[in-house]
Amino acid sequence: MADIATMYEVLVEVGEDFVHTESPDDDEDSDDDEDLAARLHLCVPFALPDDGGFALVDHRPGPTYGHVYELGIGSGDLDGTLWATSLTALFRALSDAVETGTPFLHYWPTTTKDESGRAHLAWQIQP
Repeated sequence: MADIATMYEVLVEVGEDFVHTESPDDDEDSDDDEDLAARLHLCVPFALPDDGGFALVDHRPGPTYGHVYELGIGSGDLDGTLWATSLTALFRALSDAVETGTPFLHYWPTTTKDESGRAHLAWQIQP
């Protein structure tokens, strides 16, 4: 639980930095209500992908409520990559990929066993 609270604090800070660095001369048609980076305080992080980003659930009111995104803060990707339209859809897609050996987005599931015989699941990036 403490990790999720810490992740949330980082998201809030990144969102605040984004809002404060946006210039009034930027895209005047942009609506902050629809800008993920400007509304990160309304998102709930739940995992840390290997690239230094966050996996999060969007809790902004509107049509994207419940969508699952990967936000690559380490790479500067503040637009987010849509992983699924809900947590249910995400876990369904992940389990389908594992069961069939097909990719989830551009991530391929691989399994390995350690010395004790325990199986481990990893996601390899492939073009």
